[in-house]
Formats: sequence, C-alpha cells, structure tokens
Amino acid sequence: MPRAARVAEVRAEHLLTDLLGVQGWDCRRPPNGELLRQQEYKDYPHLFDIFRGRSKAKGGGDALPEAVLVDRGKLQPLSVIEAKATVAELSKAVKEVTEDYGRACIDAGFSPLAIALAGTTEDDFAVRVLKWTGRTWQPVTYESNPIGWIPNRADVDRVRAPGASCELRPSVPPPDVLAARANEINGLLRDAKIKDEFRPSIVAATMLGLWQARGEIRKEPEHILGDLNRACQEAFWKAKKPELAKSLVIDEANGELARRARRIVTILERLNVTVLTAEHDYLGQLYETFFRYTGGNTIGQFFTPRHVAALMADLCEVSPDDTVLDPACGTGGFLIAAMNRMQREGKLSRMQVIQRVKKQLVGFDSEPQTAALCVANMILRGDGKTGVHQGNCFSVKDYPTASADVVLMNPPFPHKSTDTPTEDFIDRALEGLHGRGLLATIAPQSLLVKREKQAWREGLLEKNTLEAVVLLPDELFQPYAATNTAVFVIRKGVAHRPDHEVFFARVENDGFRMKKGVRIPQPGDQLPGIVVAYEKHRAIAGVCSRARYDADFGFAPGAYIGARPMTVADVEQGVLGLIRNRTAFVALHAPDLVALNSEGAKPYWSMRAKSPPAATGKKTIGGYFEIFYGQKSLHNKEALLQGASLVVSSSGVDNGCYGFFDFDALIEPPFVTVPSTGSIAEAHVQERPCGVTDDCLVLVPKQGVPHELLYVAAAVVRGEKWRFSYGRKATPERIADFPLSVGDPLIARVRNYLDRAAKVERAILRNAEDALDGQAVRQTLAAGGLVRGAELEAKLVELER
Repeated sequence: MPRAARVAEVRAEHLLTDLLGVQGWDCRRPPNGELLRQQEYKDYPHLFDIFRGRSKAKGGGDALPEAVLVDRGKLQPLSVIEAKATVAELSKAVKEVTEDYGRACIDAGFSPLAIALAGTTEDDFAVRVLKWTGRTWQPVTYESNPIGWIPNRADVDRVRAPGASCELRPSVPPPDVLAARANEINGLLRDAKIKDEFRPSIVAATMLGLWQARGEIRKEPEHILGDLNRACQEAFWKAKKPELAKSLVIDEANGELARRARRIVTILERLNVTVLTAEHDYLGQLYETFFRYTGGNTIGQFFTPRHVAALMADLCEVSPDDTVLDPACGTGGFLIAAMNRMQREGKLSRMQVIQRVKKQLVGFDSEPQTAALCVANMILRGDGKTGVHQGNCFSVKDYPTASADVVLMNPPFPHKSTDTPTEDFIDRALEGLHGRGLLATIAPQSLLVKREKQAWREGLLEKNTLEAVVLLPDELFQPYAATNTAVFVIRKGVAHRPDHEVFFARVENDGFRMKKGVRIPQPGDQLPGIVVAYEKHRAIAGVCSRARYDADFGFAPGAYIGARPMTVADVEQGVLGLIRNRTAFVALHAPDLVALNSEGAKPYWSMRAKSPPAATGKKTIGGYFEIFYGQKSLHNKEALLQGASLVVSSSGVDNGCYGFFDFDALIEPPFVTVPSTGSIAEAHVQERPCGVTDDCLVLVPKQGVPHELLYVAAAVVRGEKWRFSYGRKATPERIADFPLSVGDPLIARVRNYLDRAAKVERAILRNAEDALDGQAVRQTLAAGGLVRGAELEAKLVELER
C-alpha cells in the first residue's frame, strides 16, 4: 500500500475513534467494546458472511465496510460505517455504505444505521447518517437538516426502532464522557499557563463565540482567539448586555493558548456546539458540565446540581405565569430550573417559554465575571434579552420589592466573620416577594439548629410560615464544600400558627453517587416520591413526615422524622463494618493491648450516682440498654499522663481510642460508646476495660441481653447519625427510641462473624506477645553482654519458633 494511502487510512481511523468516543461508544473490540474494524471481521463468521460477495469491484468478491458498531452481548450490527479520504467523496461513501453494506445487513435480517464519513482531518470532514425505512434510505435529521455527528448508543437504538422518526434530537453524552472531555480541556488550559480562576471564563467565551459564529471562525493561531472574542461580544450585544461583554474575554496575547485553542474548539465542535439551537437544553447542560470541571469552584461558584434546583422549583410549584427571583444567582441554575418547569407545566415549546420569561426570570450577582457567566448560560438557552443583572442585591436601585411570586436561591455560605451571613440574604429575598409568595433556599444545616440562630428563626416565623425543610445528602457539594445542607420553604407574610404542620424530609438517595468526582446516576432516587408526599400530605417512614414546629428542635428534620427499623441486610453490613474497625484497632494497638491495665474495672451502673432515663419500648435501644453519659473525670483530657489504661473519646475512628493513659476508674466491658459531639453517633463496641470521656454516651446492656446485640445496636445508631449535627447533639432521649432489628438468624450470623474475628485478633495479640518477649530477651542479653550479633539473632529466631 502506498505510504500516502496508509497515512490517510490511519488518520481516518483516528478521526472515527474521536467521533465515536465523544458520544460514549467503547472503541475496543467485543466483548469489552462495541467496534469492529475490517481486519477483525474474520474472527466473527456470522458478520463476515453478511458482506461476502459484496465487493465494490466489478465481478463481485468479498469486501468489508470500514467498521461496524455492534451490540457487545449479541454481536449484532447496530451501524455500518464507510470512510473516504476527502470531503468530496462523501456521496461515494453514502452510496457504498447504503447500497453495498447497509443493504447486505438488511438482506441478512438486521436493521443497522448506515454511516458515511468523508475526510481525515479534524477541521475538514463530513458525516451522514441514514436509516432504512423499508423502501429507501432516509437521512437522519435535526430540524430537517442531515445531522453531522454519529449518534450515541441510545439514539441509535431509538432511530433504528421500526416506525421511528428519522428526526433526532441530540442527547447529552454520559457524565463520564463529558468529564473526560472537560478534563482534556482543563489540561490544555493548564498547559497554556491559565490560572484556575480564569478557566471558566475561557470555556464560556469559547462556547458562546462558537455558537454565535456557527463555527465560522478562523482556526489558525494568529486568528482563533480574536475571532472567538468578537463572536462572544456580539452575543452579549444582541442580548442587550454590552456592559458584561468585557468580563468574558480571552487573552489574545497568550500564544500558548492560541496554539491549543484549535483542539479546544475541536472538542466543542464534536459535541455539536456550533449547530444546535436553544430549542434543546443540550447547550446549557454542556455549559454547566464544562464550567464545573474546568475550575468553577476556584472563583467561589458552585453549581447547585440541576436535580436539586428542579426539586426546589417543584416544591414552590413554579407556574408559567410566575415571576421568579434569585438575589444571588451565580451562574443561573435556579433560573434555568424555573424556565424548565414553566415549559413542562405549561406544555409550551421552548421558544414559547423563552418569549414568556424575558421579564419573569430576574437574577442579581455582584461579581461581574459571574454575572457574565450567568448571562452566557441564559443566552445559550435562547433567553436573548435576559433579566440577569450585575449588581449587589443589597444596594442595587432596581431590586424588585414585593413583586416576585417565587424566590429560588443558594446564598453564598459565609467563610469569615466579615462575610454576609446567610440569613441576611434570606431576609433580603423575602423583601422581593409579595404577600404569600414562596421562598425556597439552600442553607447550611447549622442555620437550622444552632442555638445562636434561634432568635433569628423565631423572628422569621413571627411574620412568615415554615412550609417545608428537606435535608440534602452529605456529599451534595463535595469535593468543593463539605457543609451539610438543607432546603427550606417559607411562605411570606403569614405568621406561623402553632398548629401548622410542617413537611420534614431527609434525602438519602438523590439518584446520583459520586465516582471520582463525577456524579453518576444510580437507582433508588427518592426525590420524585418526596415531591409527591409534599403535595399529597403523605408520610414515608424514615423519609418524611408532617409535624408541628418545636422551637427547642429548630428546623432539624431529624427531630421530627421517626426512625424506621433498618433492614436486616443493612444491619448486617453495619455490623461487619464495626467488626472490621475493631480488628484494625487491635492490629494497630496490639502491643498496648497486651500490656493493657484491666484491674479494678467496675460495671458502669455501679459507678453512676444518677439513673438513666426511663426505659422505652422493648424492641428499642432504650429497651435493651441503660444509657449514660461518659465520665466527668475525663472531661479535661489534656491533664492525662501516659500509661497502660485505654481511654475512649468521641473519635469516629480507631474504635474511639483516644490513647493509653494513667487512669484507674475503668468501666467493665462490654458496652457501646456513642459520640454525642465530634464524630456524632459514630458508635463503637468496647470489649476491653476502659475509661470513656463525657462527650460520649455509654450504652450498658441490661441483664440477659445477648452480646451480639451490642453490635446490632451500634450499627443502628450509626445508621441514624444523619439526625445529628454540630448544633444537635446525640442525647439519651434522642437515641432511646431507635428500633432494633432482633431475630435468632441475625444473632447467629453476628455470632459467627465475631467468632471468626476473635480468632484473627487472638493471633495478632499472640504475635505481639512474642514480639514483646523477644524484645525483652534482646535487651536483657545485650545489656548483660552475654551474647552478641549472630548469636543474639539465633536465640530470637528460636524464641519466635
């Protein structure tokens, strides 16, 4: 094969792999992947037979398409692909892939799409996708124009279905694919020496410029950045926001960026930024993804996840006629959530809703760059005359007063004493609402429960009604912010009645989990059920309920939602975790445990002057255990001297071990320790005499309680730790009613786990004893000068045997 032809073939393979990869196709060969190339067909006779005798040359013979996308399980063809070296050969590629290869598959009883690819460079190529309708091959289209991209797997299956339309609306690629592309862009910006805080602006300006210019920019290094800037500024001028255009500018003097911009543009073009319209929310979702993964957190902006913003719009029942305000709009997530709900509830086309919301979505942000990023976000969704303003909501002259129907917001969480408190933003937001308007805000959990905020909460309810509080998953804003958060809903201008029942909920599963910093969908999403329960005044055990507000409890959902029995499987997993923790503790501290002081330990009930709270129901923590606070004599831990007695504190790790000290008032085991502060409710089972600091609860089993039940109780307490926070400690009264799952099969399994762990721990301790004996021999013999060097080592080896 001539070298030029081989180079073109390799470039075509690279281009095809890139186009497939950006849509989430796995370009490995089956069974791991979904792509077969020509040289691989021979290993799959049923596929090779499809194309036998389908040669393009006169006289017939065997010939093969460039590639075939297959179902990796059934190995059936989903798409056949033919590639040509130049764009001018596109029609030839279309003819061959349909008349030769596509028709061969149809004759064999399959119905793949036919894909023609012409060109070998990332800037000069064309794609056509066609479907067999039963009579002819029809182009797959978007807004009546042939699509210029390879569809993803879900879209291929959708279009291939019998009777399905050839019109295709693009789907957002999977999160891991987008994260990989965003990471590549991030790497290119890093190589160009772009600081973290400037990367979101460059990504936003590039996306907006490409979309505005419909891809018609010069890609040479000397032109590309200037063309993007001009197109981006044109978009701001059209949106009547010229004052923000200067806040979203790419540094044209950065030669390294100019050289890498071509690849950034290519990645975005692969994702169809240049051809899509605001009729589809694809552009906005891409914008949010690339912003998030290219440094959004570095300028203090965190995207409230789309599904949480949608939850808040649902709780406030945003309608197409509502005016929605966000006084601290950031990059616009809540305004977008309101727009989407307006469209859904009004059954409007996207263009209809855009016409209606020009004056109905109002946002403010004091930081010019962030306001510009928000405007770009709105422009890409078609809101060409957006109501987003750059300005401080506390001082702007055009801040709306008593006019909005709904406020949706996530105010900046203060990090310093000089930062504006969250409650000030909430108060300002209420000023923008008319009477009976609804406010839904995200707030740190501390605002809901800390005693120093109680006066503010009480003042809030003197004039307004608390409608709902929803505790959000702990990892929602991780890895950028570890603050536990909740949504609460307030109705303005109606004093909270004592008999009014508030909706309290706790979201454990929001439909996503974090995997390597990427939010991955998972089954079991509770949000739809919580919205229905709120609307229908229903309760779900352990998830949500309605209750009257109690000032002593604050806004904490954990104080109002009753506990439900944990499943046996969950208890079992919790028990296994506790046993692993215990064994790791033994391995780490084996020498200390061998020499542990256990003399004079007494039952804790005999050491206490005050009785615990009265027992509750039989199948509860309080029914099986006496619940005490720890020892006041250990309140000042800093005064302890090193020694041989174990002291347990509120640590959530190392089985609660604080260290080994000179302390004699030891508690007789076994019992459960529960941190009331610190690592709240991270319970441990203590199997050795120890002292317990007074920031822990001590659960002493009542007479006749099986030993295994201590581990069940500790697992249950851990499962309910979501109820507690820095402002809401664990107390005997707050854990006494937790129900316990008790049954002979579970107890038998726990006993088996404990027996197996005990064998491992005994072996660890024996090795520690032997090591200590060996060390003593070494020190004695060496000190007496009886043996030296090799003789000493020989004696130690003998001892270890």
